[in-house]
Amino acid sequence: MTMPWCPKCRAEYREGFTQCSTCGVPLVDELPAEQPEAEPQAAPPEGMEKPVAVYLAQNRMEAEMVCEMLSEQGIAAAARPAAFRQLKAYSGSDTRFGVEVLVDAAQTAAARQHIEQMKQELAQSPLDEDELARLAEEQAMETPEQPAEDNVSFKLLPVVVGVLAAALVLLYLVSSRL
Repeated sequence: MTMPWCPKCRAEYREGFTQCSTCGVPLVDELPAEQPEAEPQAAPPEGMEKPVAVYLAQNRMEAEMVCEMLSEQGIAAAARPAAFRQLKAYSGSDTRFGVEVLVDAAQTAAARQHIEQMKQELAQSPLDEDELARLAEEQAMETPEQPAEDNVSFKLLPVVVGVLAAALVLLYLVSSRL
């Protein structure tokens, strides 16, 4: 005597059932061999068929500067955290492992040449304090500010104030009886 199974969710049913209550598909006597699910592949960045990392920036701002320079040279570029493959998450801030600059495999040599030229130019005339401040200000202007009401500390503020007020009243009552 075999028990019926759902081929979709793989749930086992008692004898007499003919349809899965969850999936709505007809039950089978034997489960088919389980097929390993292929991990979905992330779409390559726009303008790239086969992305290749050509530069490892120290932080997001440096990576964006390199990407912008490559775009001005007609080379599609994108940035991602260097640990992207391991973390599969994007924080939007500087990463501990740096930020990779990606270009299409066909443009790797040209991109590396432009990056090397940019590094040489920066070594000859490094950015002064005013230029660094301007770049930081530009980046801050591009980053949307989070509304204060979304901040958890503002939601907890009335609770904290209430607890402090109750503690002060209790302290006053105890101290006045002594």
